[in-house]
Amino acid sequence: MLEHQLEKLIRNTPELMETAQACIEVGLPDYFIAGGSVTQLIWNSLSGERSLKNVKDFDIVYFDSASTSNEESYKRRINSTVKHEVPIDVVNQARVHEWYPYKFGQTIPAYTKVEQGIDSWLSAFAIGFRLNSHGTMRIYSPYGLSDAFNKRVKPNPIAMTRESYNQMVGGYRKRWPDITVEPWE
Repeated sequence: MLEHQLEKLIRNTPELMETAQACIEVGLPDYFIAGGSVTQLIWNSLSGERSLKNVKDFDIVYFDSASTSNEESYKRRINSTVKHEVPIDVVNQARVHEWYPYKFGQTIPAYTKVEQGIDSWLSAFAIGFRLNSHGTMRIYSPYGLSDAFNKRVKPNPIAMTRESYNQMVGGYRKRWPDITVEPWE
């Protein structure tokens, strides 16, 4: 039931649908539009706000170990296709392990598929969707959708530290003061 509710929210957000179509058009391999934009869409809906309020960008993750095109190239191509003004962030999950220690102070193993990146996110944010060329939507949510729909944020020690978790949730609390944040145990 929550998956159907989420699909309806996504399909009723033209900017997300336009971005998914652009990902198909540019040939982005094994992609998901994921993370904050999807969770914030849910939270905004629950709060009666406009769908994209407080959404900073659309996180697009993909997997390409051959690296035939780089992230910046895909970002430019997607941006040249869409008409909306929401910034786009494109990250190749096959390369995350190369820069992750410098950004987050923790070493992670190389991912072998795009879903592993999403698996490492907070459960309320570990949600992605994509369309195929026929318009069928696939939603990936390894921890389910209940945390997102209950505005509950829980730590995920797979690829984060207590410090990075506390920093993240501080920003979320400012934008959504009614969320429930579970402490790092």
